[in-house]
Amino acid sequence: MSLPFFMFSVPATAACQLSPGTTTDQLVLPLRAEVRHDHYNYFGQLLQLALDKTAQDHGPCEVILSQQAKPQARLYQELSRQENIHIIDATVMPERNERFRAIPFPLLKGLMGYRIAFIRADDQPRFNQVEKLEDLRAFRAGQGDTWFDVQVLRMHGIPVTTTSKYESLFRMLRAGRFDFFPRGAQEVMSEAESFDISGLTVESSLALAYPWPVYFYVNKEHTLLAERVEEGLKRARADGSFDEFFRAHPLIIAVFEQLNLEQRTLLYLCNPQHSDPALLQQSDAWIRPWPEDLCARFSLDAATVN
Repeated sequence: MSLPFFMFSVPATAACQLSPGTTTDQLVLPLRAEVRHDHYNYFGQLLQLALDKTAQDHGPCEVILSQQAKPQARLYQELSRQENIHIIDATVMPERNERFRAIPFPLLKGLMGYRIAFIRADDQPRFNQVEKLEDLRAFRAGQGDTWFDVQVLRMHGIPVTTTSKYESLFRMLRAGRFDFFPRGAQEVMSEAESFDISGLTVESSLALAYPWPVYFYVNKEHTLLAERVEEGLKRARADGSFDEFFRAHPLIIAVFEQLNLEQRTLLYLCNPQHSDPALLQQSDAWIRPWPEDLCARFSLDAATVN
């Protein structure tokens, strides 16, 4: 469905809003230029589920996905200015929590923090020998230069090479500038179809794992909207419909069936931004609870590698 862009300001008291020329309240979720997987059919449908769970309290509301893809930074500007969009899904970062109102519900049950790598196809035997984090430190990772993953990897002694251009990472990996290119488990297969990975393959034996939830964010003024979406998500989790949606969605099925996530060797890393035991041990919020000593086992101060 295509939606023309227009300027609006959502009242802080509104939990959804009528758009010009419509008869049903709508909530606009943006399409990001950087997203390379089926954005609407996961986050859009999950948002619709949350709105449906609260329709009796607030009335019906329809999720609309904007069809004009824009860079993420532009969308954050529009959300700040209350232009064109009402809500956005994003990985949780301190600056985003300061700038917007986070709805604290892990939308992917932590799946974004399960990182599966592109590697050179000939290197698979080398990666088959990796059994612990110390073994992985012999390999160099490639990442975007502004990605938070860079900090996490370097804090654990994994060397990282960065670049500002995403597409360049595949060429750099092929050329031997680094050895592996970790991506979110729900992203890697669609990216394998979207980019030239000749000479490369999706690594088959390992997964890095660190807490990195994806939340919905709204403008700080939109209190009732945030409360409605959070309540709807909690109701969906309580009645089992969230887990049913999660397990049945093709995006998630592909992770567990095509990537054999549960059969991989998991190398756990600490993400100091998400180390609260009360959050990490919520069994219904994650694919599996995180190790209780996840951050205590690491001495992170001395493990910075350029």
